[in-house]
Amino acid sequence: MNRRSSLLARVAGAILLTTASIGSIAMLLSEQIVEGQRHQDLLRRAELVAAPQADALSGFVWEMDNRSAQRMIEALTARDPAIRSIAVFETDREQPLARTAVGKTAGKTEDADGIVTVERPILLHGREGRVQTVGHLRIAYSTAEVRQATLDALIPVAGLLLLSLLGAMAALGLTLNRMVLRPLRRLTQLASAMARGEYGARMDAGRSDEIGVLADGFNRMATTVQDHTSTLESRVRDRTEALAATNRAIMDSINYAQLIQSAILPSAGTLSAGLTEHFVLWRPRDVVSGDFYVCREVEDGFVVAVADCTGHGVPGAFMTMTASAILNNVLDQLGAADPAAVLAAVDRKVRAALHQEEEARGGADCFDNGLDLGLCHIRPAEGKLVFAGARIPLLVVADGGLTELRGNRRSLGYRPSAFRATGSEPVGCGAESPFTNQSIALRPGQTFLMGTDGLVDQNGGERGRSFGRIRLHELLSQGAHSPLDRLKTDVESSLDRFQCGREQRDDITLFGFRVRLTDAVACSSTGSGRWAA
Repeated sequence: MNRRSSLLARVAGAILLTTASIGSIAMLLSEQIVEGQRHQDLLRRAELVAAPQADALSGFVWEMDNRSAQRMIEALTARDPAIRSIAVFETDREQPLARTAVGKTAGKTEDADGIVTVERPILLHGREGRVQTVGHLRIAYSTAEVRQATLDALIPVAGLLLLSLLGAMAALGLTLNRMVLRPLRRLTQLASAMARGEYGARMDAGRSDEIGVLADGFNRMATTVQDHTSTLESRVRDRTEALAATNRAIMDSINYAQLIQSAILPSAGTLSAGLTEHFVLWRPRDVVSGDFYVCREVEDGFVVAVADCTGHGVPGAFMTMTASAILNNVLDQLGAADPAAVLAAVDRKVRAALHQEEEARGGADCFDNGLDLGLCHIRPAEGKLVFAGARIPLLVVADGGLTELRGNRRSLGYRPSAFRATGSEPVGCGAESPFTNQSIALRPGQTFLMGTDGLVDQNGGERGRSFGRIRLHELLSQGAHSPLDRLKTDVESSLDRFQCGREQRDDITLFGFRVRLTDAVACSSTGSGRWAA
């Protein structure tokens, strides 16, 4: 996360950089000007010193008195520390008559740019007014004092400039903080408060400058946001209450529909009338289910059926009501002696009730619904069970293991085009039934189970795979001799562990039962007793 720098620090840095740049340029220009003035002063001083000294040396040079000339120039060097060397030359001679060099004597060397040399002719004035040049005087001055004098003159200026800069920065910082930064910090705090939902935050807008305009704009924005938020909250509250009321009404209707759907399921007394033991694992994915089961008494025994209708929830529940009514109507009309004929009749009536006899209709009216159905006709007096299935099998668990009676590979009620796609033909009046009856002899110790595909298709486990038929068959085989209540508990526990909190995919129904046999049938039952009708 990048650290945010203060506006005051950035402004002060910009001012400092600008002032330092301007001050540096001003100091350089001042140095050039002052140093030039000091250099001109040094030249005038050198001229003023050289003129009288040349006149004073004229006699010594004429008489070639080098000792006196040497003493004079040494005395001059001692009086003026800026002099680095003095040389006295006679006319037409390159070797000096007298010479002194302070730099060489002191063991110092001067840069050529740090020396100012002044030459002056030595004139001899005769009695008759004649003027004769007898030599010349050369004086070399050091410019070191010029540089020092320049620095001495600029140091107070630099100090004054620095103090002015610090004072200006302090005054500007205080002014900037009071007039700009403090209102901006307040504005930032109010914006944060608004972000937290405190829409009543306002800023003082008593100023007429840009900050005042910004504060006035912020206050108008805050007022608008507060009004809109209040209006929106009121609308959301009203809409939430309306949705809650609608949801309660819908859930009340669905819960009441669940009571109606439960009413069509067989009661415990009906199940116990012809069955020694039974259990029903019925888990709707939603409040109401697309699965249903039937157990009813008929003329020569009992009928047990399990159905899985298209869809789940409310659409599936509507289908269960339709399919259950049609199944009971067919059983009342045809009886249960031929389960395959019952399935064929249910197929026709469901398609007729849903207007699915003709080809698929286009547009919004196009739909395709039906059901899977497993039907058992139990004849205790004859020791016989006849089964016919439409994509729902019958599982038989006995001492010999688990046997699966598969139903026919087609469902009930779907459009004729769906059958032609699989090579089958719809069943019409007088046509041969496409379903097959399968018979099995009843004997003690048998457990019968029918269920929808919601159980075996439920995903779970570490890899999210389906529960599977193999796992279910193993559970049922292990509980062959257990009470059916315990078998139901084992199946439910295994399903819960496997599902491991995952969402239920479909309605789940598993109906298990054992048939109550008459004494004569129980004594005469031998072998497996299974044959196809």
